[in-house]
Amino acid sequence: MKKFAVVGASVWGTAWLIAGAVLGVYMYRHISHPFYFVLPFLALGILGVVPASLALLVMRARSWKARLATVALHAAIIALAVGGPAAWRNYYETPRNGGPYLVWSDDPKTSVTVCWTAETPASGRVEYAAGGSEEWKTAECPAAHNPKVKIAGLQPGGKYRYRIPVLGGQEFPFQTAPAAPEDFSFAVYGDNRHAGGFSWHGSVIKAMQREDAATPFRFIVNSGDIVERPGKGHGWQWATFLRDITPLAASRPYEVSLGNHESGGKPEPFDEYFDYGHPEHWRAFDYAGVHFIMLSTEDDLKPGSPQFSWLEQTLATPPTDTRFTVVTLHKPLLTHDPRGRYNDPKMRAELEPLFAEKGVDIVFAGHVHAYEHHHLPAFEHVITGGGGVLLWNKPVPGPETVKTETVWHFCAVDVKGKTMSVRALRTDGSVIDAFEVRSRR
Repeated sequence: MKKFAVVGASVWGTAWLIAGAVLGVYMYRHISHPFYFVLPFLALGILGVVPASLALLVMRARSWKARLATVALHAAIIALAVGGPAAWRNYYETPRNGGPYLVWSDDPKTSVTVCWTAETPASGRVEYAAGGSEEWKTAECPAAHNPKVKIAGLQPGGKYRYRIPVLGGQEFPFQTAPAAPEDFSFAVYGDNRHAGGFSWHGSVIKAMQREDAATPFRFIVNSGDIVERPGKGHGWQWATFLRDITPLAASRPYEVSLGNHESGGKPEPFDEYFDYGHPEHWRAFDYAGVHFIMLSTEDDLKPGSPQFSWLEQTLATPPTDTRFTVVTLHKPLLTHDPRGRYNDPKMRAELEPLFAEKGVDIVFAGHVHAYEHHHLPAFEHVITGGGGVLLWNKPVPGPETVKTETVWHFCAVDVKGKTMSVRALRTDGSVIDAFEVRSRR
């Protein structure tokens, strides 16, 4: 009887390992990254191997003490697997010291806002100085877990540095927007959130850092979905997100379009971490002759809504030196992801004619965990949703598709004169897609 039990336990464990391998091969063929084989292989393998090993060890033990020790060991492993993540989440419910990161809550030519997180609320004090000057000035905000200090009265195109005494006083450089159009570069990406506890956001940031070393980015745009959930129990995701972006965002502004995940029907946590100058989740800023419009697909965007009315007015009154108009929003105007729910023909029908009429040059979106480039009659439409989240979307080419690939990536954008060059780059630096947009002004 004991022999049959041993054979049964061995077969049970082996069967689950085989099932994991089969599922892993299937997933790897869908998305060719080792993780997509390893995850199902390990997950299903553990379901079989852990109880099988427990049964085998208990049956082969020569004493009740050995059996008890075996059961206790397995119970401890299970308790750690269940309780460990819960302890991790509880630890980060109070914000840890994190950041700093920069945003714009006012005119980019004359101001910048410094944000960070503090475990213990204390006076939000920032010291800053121009260029190599040793004349330090001070800006402050009330004590908070999420201090946000606006530094105003700066010179256009000026180079400055700042430090936060409560975080140790390390100095970080930053630069204000120039007063007139000039050449510059920026980065765009989105959908870096953790899914099931996994994210490759760090590898995307490292790839951006390598590109930044060659061609510095003046700022970074994120098309949304920066955390899985916004509220209680998910503070660790905000902490991880800030840890990832700080190497870049400490020295240049980081602009986010609200995504459905960090909104989650309750965008208050998003508002705690970012101050973009007003309570609405849509805004515009101008940088060196480029008009940027950040929309929120999580707020009403239908004709007649406050956001749509604001959009019409903003598109109708760009600065006179505008070379390009760039729109960023989370959910795309179109996608050829086979899952129909990701398409919103009504939103496209409402926004595409307005964008065409008012001279929008390019739209950056996310939501779909892949790269898609669509050439529409009046403008380019790019989905850059490979910022680190688990990849599972596999769009197919459609009539408007120029290029599509399911891979972690970001977009590097260079503005030179009347030409905007866009490169979609994989994390190894290789090029997915490259194209140019010519100014029509």
